[in-house]
Amino acid sequence: MSDESFDLTKIQEIRTTDDLGQANQGLARGWVLLKISEDITGWEDGSKTSRLTYHLGKPKTLPI
Repeated sequence: MSDESFDLTKIQEIRTTDDLGQANQGLARGWVLLKISEDITGWEDGSKTSRLTYHLGKPKTLPI
């Protein structure tokens, strides 16, 4: 990939979702994946729950 593909000034809109299906639909429509973040919650009984959040950017021009 060229360096231009990582130029964040080319992003016109950013959306986040915790739904993998929505993230995949955005990618199929030309959005780019900017980041995946994980939120971990620790509970009193020692268990943990994690949630992934997908950060997508809509480029000003769709990639070829």
